[in-house]
Formats: sequence, structure tokens, C-alpha cells
Amino acid sequence: MSAIIVAIVIGSAGCGAGGRVAQQSLEADPGTIVRVLPTRPGLDIAGPGRTLDAAGFARAALGRDDPALATGATNAGLRSAASREWTGPDGARLIAIAGLWDDGEAATSISGKIARDVVDGGVAWTPSQYGGSQGERAADARALSTIVGRVSLLVIAEGPVGDAEVLRTVDLMRKAAAQQDLRGAGG
Repeated sequence: MSAIIVAIVIGSAGCGAGGRVAQQSLEADPGTIVRVLPTRPGLDIAGPGRTLDAAGFARAALGRDDPALATGATNAGLRSAASREWTGPDGARLIAIAGLWDDGEAATSISGKIARDVVDGGVAWTPSQYGGSQGERAADARALSTIVGRVSLLVIAEGPVGDAEVLRTVDLMRKAAAQQDLRGAGG
């Protein structure tokens, strides 16, 4: 994966968010984004939200240490990150990761690559309501990455966590990143 991350960082200027240059200046605090997320029905909070450095970002996304990803994220301009996790019966797990980057293009590339890599045997998933998102899904796992300005949003689900839960979490993260009103967002 390290060679791929290096290639993504080097080539990130020409791929990803494309014409969304006007949005590039939007920034939001990753800790706030994950802190406002409600607990989904059937899941329990698995600890408080965590502030992450590049090594923590890699660990949260992959479930293990990955020095190559941590270095790639640092080189790509990861400024800060945060995660929050929920667990449930039958191996259910949902993790939300937000990152603030120097450049949204690099964030798109790296987070999209993570979303594709964390789901074994999955198929590409780009929900119509999130054009430009990058995801992968299988029967027992889903991952979806999208970008709002310079903020990457990544949701990873395992076990009996369906599309609706992932999409709702991404929707709430997008609203928080864009500093939109979340009232009535409990659904």
C-alpha cells in the first residue's frame, strides 16, 4: 500500500474533487464533526471521540498501525483528525473519521483509497446523493469516503450495519462539516 499512497500524493493534483475549487477553502474541526454524531439504533458508543495524529488516523481507518499510510497522510497535509466508534451485537461496528487537510484533492485520494481497501471482496459503491464519493461494499462491510472542502469524511461499517446507517452518518458529517443546522437529525 505504501507505493500506492506515494503515487496518490504525487498525482493528487489531477484527480478527485476536480471542479470544486470554490469549495476548497471550507474548513471544519474534525473533533466537532464526530462529536455531534448521534448513536445509531442498535449500536452503543465504544468510547469518546478521539483526536488523532497521522499514525492514529491510519490506525483508526485500518484497525492496525500502518507507518506508510501515516507518512503518506502527513506528506499529503493532514493537519488534524478525529474518530468516533460504535459497536453492537453480532460484530456490528461503525467508525466515523474526519480529517482536516491542507489540500482537499489529496484528502480525496487518500480517503478514497482507504475506503476501497478496507472492504475485502467488495464492489464499488458511489451513492447518487454523494457525487464524487468513493466507496466499497460487501455483504458484511461498507466504507464510504467523501470530501467537504478540505475535510475528508470516512465511514466504515462491519457486520450487520446497512447502507442506510452509513449514508445517514455521512449525511450528518457533511452537514456538520459545512456548518449546517443539525436539528432534527436524530433519524
